[in-house]
Amino acid sequence: MSDLPLKSTTSSALLGPPQRVPLPKASAGLQLPTTTPQKLKSNSDCSGSATGNPRNKCALKPGYSLMSWIRLCNSGADLSGTRGRVVPVTRSELALHNKASDAWMAIRGRVFNVTRYMDFHPGGVDELMRGVGRDATKLFDEVHAWVNYPQLLGKCYIGPLKENVPGPLTATDPLTIDTRDSKPVDIVPRFDWIQQRSELTLFFYTRSFSNPGLFVRRKDPQQLVARVLLDNSGHSFDLQLAGKVEWPPKAVRVGTETGKIELVLAKEEPAPWISYGTHTTSKLDSLDTQQETYEYEVLDCNDFNHDSFELSLQSVQKEILMVLPVGHHVNIQVPLNGDVIQRSYTPVDHTYLPSETNSLASCSCLHFLIKRYTNGPVSGHLHQLKAGSRVHLSSPRGGLVLSDLSANRNILLLAAGSGLTPILSLIPHLLKRNTNRIESLHLFYFNKTEADIWLRDKLQNLQTEDERFICTHIQSQAEEQPQRISSELLAPLFKEKQPDMCTYAAICGPSPFNNAAVDVLKSLNVKPNQMHVFRG
Repeated sequence: MSDLPLKSTTSSALLGPPQRVPLPKASAGLQLPTTTPQKLKSNSDCSGSATGNPRNKCALKPGYSLMSWIRLCNSGADLSGTRGRVVPVTRSELALHNKASDAWMAIRGRVFNVTRYMDFHPGGVDELMRGVGRDATKLFDEVHAWVNYPQLLGKCYIGPLKENVPGPLTATDPLTIDTRDSKPVDIVPRFDWIQQRSELTLFFYTRSFSNPGLFVRRKDPQQLVARVLLDNSGHSFDLQLAGKVEWPPKAVRVGTETGKIELVLAKEEPAPWISYGTHTTSKLDSLDTQQETYEYEVLDCNDFNHDSFELSLQSVQKEILMVLPVGHHVNIQVPLNGDVIQRSYTPVDHTYLPSETNSLASCSCLHFLIKRYTNGPVSGHLHQLKAGSRVHLSSPRGGLVLSDLSANRNILLLAAGSGLTPILSLIPHLLKRNTNRIESLHLFYFNKTEADIWLRDKLQNLQTEDERFICTHIQSQAEEQPQRISSELLAPLFKEKQPDMCTYAAICGPSPFNNAAVDVLKSLNVKPNQMHVFRG
């Protein structure tokens, strides 16, 4: 029998997979409904829907097709008029932009500049004008609530509508909500599941750009505890499965853009289940989780270059896995003279390490690149560890708010030495982002000499594979043209009125470097909410 997805036989929507309803094909345009019937126009003025939908669609002028709109969005043109910055908009300010030549529109608490979209709208300019200068959510939802408007109008995004409670985010909503004047919203993950004959997939849905992490412990073949970790909260799912599953999981996928988590488990005995089982949920106490530690053992410890090494760890219990949120770290604790000391380290994907490390690739393993300091008690202790040695790790922690980057298309990354590791977790997320697609991603990597550079070939390959990624190496002790971070070095990326002007910066390195980078960015008029400093 083929291993095809099986539907749940229970009638409960919570226990079975959601029904997939095909969307109408004529979904490309953002068409607002009319409130009174209109006479059909002649064929020279309109064309009917390909699906037989009675709504009128006006014939577009040559050069104003959907593909033409996509090309315009990818051209680097400033369609929002904000040069990539997120600017909160009041209702009174929105009302001022109510002309075809200056048209702003709000949908679900998010304001878009639709001026350039006017001639591309299949419903015609007059139809789109009905929502201009106002909150058009109700008009939009009457006909096109299912349209992926963030993707269609992503390059037109201006900012959040102030004094407005935004509608619920969906898996396709990519845009930042301004919460500086409001309390953080507690995200309660939604649970679902599907099955094949030989495997079970558990889903945990959070929100787009909520940057979830996952901690899973298998108590026995039928009991799992899954913790969904979020910026300001965490939720635990205690699952009693209907049958036994194997360990480790076959796959763990965390959608950094969608916020969806997938945990794929192999069944011990291939057979369809009537249901997944049962579960209870509870909110985690952040203080308690921060005080927890987990025992890990060393799988491998090898030199990487003249002053750094690779460290691969696996849970001693071998029935624990930890997937960190993007840009987060753990504290590794070691004993010293009867005390316990710790230092923060960010895991790296095993693909960044030499090929022999691939044999250790597992969702239950964590891999680190660590710089060894002459007088560093933690790095010195870790460097001497042999396979089977044990250390304690904290739960994940960090301050990166991933949604802060979602409205920026030209981003600068500043890394110094081992500060490259949290940047490495951020690069794939940014380059794979589909909504509000990245246009340029500049990495300035600072080291003393060329011999100190980590992963030079990997970074070069990434630059070759994706022309949007540009890596520049800076050496403070180079034989020719030594450089340090300065306003002269970064100023070209922050020139006003250029389409690819950087509007956000992420920084990681030693404290003196971080402080110098912040000072330089401030001198270039980069505001505090346009930068993030990774701190251990």
